[in-house]
Amino acid sequence: MKKITLILFLVFNVYSLRAQLDSIIDQGVFRTYIVHLPSGYNTNNKYPLVFNLHGLRANALQQKTITQFDKIADQKGFIVVYPNGTDKSWTTVGNKDLDFLSNLVDSIRYNYSTNDCLFMMGFSQGGFMTYKFALNSSHSLKAIAVGSGNISKTAQTASENATQIPVLHFHGNADNIVPFNGTPPFIPPVENTIEWLVSHNGCDRIPVVSTLPDIDLTDNTTVEKYYYGNGDNDSEVTYYKITGGGHTWCGSIPVPIFGETNQDINQSAIIGDYFEKFCSETNGIPNEKGKVFFSLYPNPFNNQLTIQSFANEELTFILYDNLSRKILNEKCYNNLTINTDFLSNGIYFYRIQNSNEKLKSGKVIKN
Repeated sequence: MKKITLILFLVFNVYSLRAQLDSIIDQGVFRTYIVHLPSGYNTNNKYPLVFNLHGLRANALQQKTITQFDKIADQKGFIVVYPNGTDKSWTTVGNKDLDFLSNLVDSIRYNYSTNDCLFMMGFSQGGFMTYKFALNSSHSLKAIAVGSGNISKTAQTASENATQIPVLHFHGNADNIVPFNGTPPFIPPVENTIEWLVSHNGCDRIPVVSTLPDIDLTDNTTVEKYYYGNGDNDSEVTYYKITGGGHTWCGSIPVPIFGETNQDINQSAIIGDYFEKFCSETNGIPNEKGKVFFSLYPNPFNNQLTIQSFANEELTFILYDNLSRKILNEKCYNNLTINTDFLSNGIYFYRIQNSNEKLKSGKVIKN
């Protein structure tokens, strides 16, 4: 246990050298938070905004370290904010922290270059707070992700008329802090909450179930994925059940006192992909519906990228880096395959046009 504590202490202190703590005055008191700007951040571009909330008795720096979400943010082009709760806690009763987070969203949007894509994720009590914000805030969220959190029965009843929103939920059935079977009479079993979310979002009642590969045979856990699609307002519910999993973050540093940590999946990477698919806006290049049909693949790509056109006209394919610098300009009539060995791994943005008219733009990633 001393060894684990020392490792975590060293990791936290290494990350503190990179952390930039800031504050606002909210409701008469200073509230602090950490902001991470993605690699290559440029005010000429606009970025999706992700709030990442810590659990009870933790703080922003610990959440930053445990989730390792900065790496995902750099890959996806996200601005990430790690707020601090008061006395390492979030208030889910009343609106004190709801108002704080709402005001902080406004402050971040004023001070940084963001687009309309707002996401929130949280662990444990931060997961409870994520649900609280999603079901009560006037800010429109594109999607949320919760690890080891829940929604009280009172909050469910009070949220019957809340907006539907895509939800990604992770929970271990051996969680010893936020029990999988709930805490009667206030906190329902996790799977009852999933049923409530499915009903609230108007999703298909019968899920698509996938048993994920047991890649790490030493972590004493396995994962099942339950997908409930076709919800109202383009919503859905995706639930990862970690059999044998504790009060932990999948793919993170194991802390045995909180139970087993699954290593078969990377929770933060899954969340990053989930958020990205709900944000059609790109980094400084608007994403518009194309007036011609074409296919661009694979995405992510490695050493080559192919554009297949179904239009009987010449198209121009333009590729930009994350600083909006043009790095490719190629003509395409039917098919164009580009050797991309010279490109570094990262995020790129494309534009396809005929003559001077922009037809389609979007994002591609090189692994």
